[in-house]
Amino acid sequence: MFRMTRKLMMIAAVAAALGGTSAGAALAATSTPAAAAARPAPRCEPQDLSASLHGQQIASGYRGGVILTLTNTGQRSCFLDGYPGLGLQDRNRRAVASHTFWGPTWFDPDPGRQLIVLSPGETASADLAWTSGALLGHAVFAAYLVVTPPDDFGHLVIPLSRPAAAIPVYRGDLHVTALARHTPHP
Repeated sequence: MFRMTRKLMMIAAVAAALGGTSAGAALAATSTPAAAAARPAPRCEPQDLSASLHGQQIASGYRGGVILTLTNTGQRSCFLDGYPGLGLQDRNRRAVASHTFWGPTWFDPDPGRQLIVLSPGETASADLAWTSGALLGHAVFAAYLVVTPPDDFGHLVIPLSRPAAAIPVYRGDLHVTALARHTPHP
């Protein structure tokens, strides 16, 4: 009991040092020197990556999707582990309401979290899907996708289509699988 209380007090002290945010407390609670030493490379950060969308997936029920890829454009290997954070912006690059759901999509099963080490030039991908809001109402019109790498706060912004036209996304709901080692897509 004393150890647990002392550990919680240490976490609270670290959280206070990080600005008192619950996010800081969660990061402090999950980051250990042993876990950091076991990683073969540093975490991929937005400045190490480029993001792009590939292909077009269509299913009944006004469902669509694409393959989201993150490519290591840095000079060293780095790792990704888990699900990307997603957001939407309108044509003026203002945030619009969105909700991200991690797991399987209508097009692909979820591969689950896995540590992926990317050498320079290598790519990881995730399946991204949504329901069109054009005919259903409750549409959020988005022209840009905001992509946050797993376990990061920085982000990349890419157009949802070429040219960056507004796409109706039902309630702003985005479904995405965990990142996996990239396989070529048409």
